[in-house]
Amino acid sequence: MLLADRAFQLTYYAAYRLHLAWNFLLRPQCHGVWVAVWSQGQLLLIKNSYRSSITLPGGSIDGAELPLQAALRELREEVGIKAKPHDLVFWGQYLSLVEYKYDHINLFELELPDPPEFQLDNREVSWGAVSHPEQALALNLFPTLRIYLQDKRAGRRPGSRSVAQGHSPALPD
Repeated sequence: MLLADRAFQLTYYAAYRLHLAWNFLLRPQCHGVWVAVWSQGQLLLIKNSYRSSITLPGGSIDGAELPLQAALRELREEVGIKAKPHDLVFWGQYLSLVEYKYDHINLFELELPDPPEFQLDNREVSWGAVSHPEQALALNLFPTLRIYLQDKRAGRRPGSRSVAQGHSPALPD
């Protein structure tokens, strides 16, 4: 690892800790995107350098950006995958209360015929791998990613869980 990469990672880590403190105080409403990149039954997973859990490519929706535009941008920025708008399929929206915020995550899926060729910057994103969902569930996943994989396996979309059965539509059990 280059010294410059490590300096960026430390900066991301410090900024993330400040972000958590800010969220703790203000409990903001946020809107973001994730892209689940699938190929032959396997999913592209990433790990940000500042977070301990594994997640999907994604991030915040900037300004007047539409969720689809943000998903395409984050996919390109985080893993170097260029997709066209019609390639992404909206799966649903999850509400994540992790990190002291109300984060509305718009999840898109991208199905590729071959395993994705991805590039990591080793600054914001420090690890990436393609995994079968069953193997992924054994990893330290971001809670909302775990719910998505469980929903996907059960064939249900966000909001389809019954509130009467004690399940919140988009929150961890």
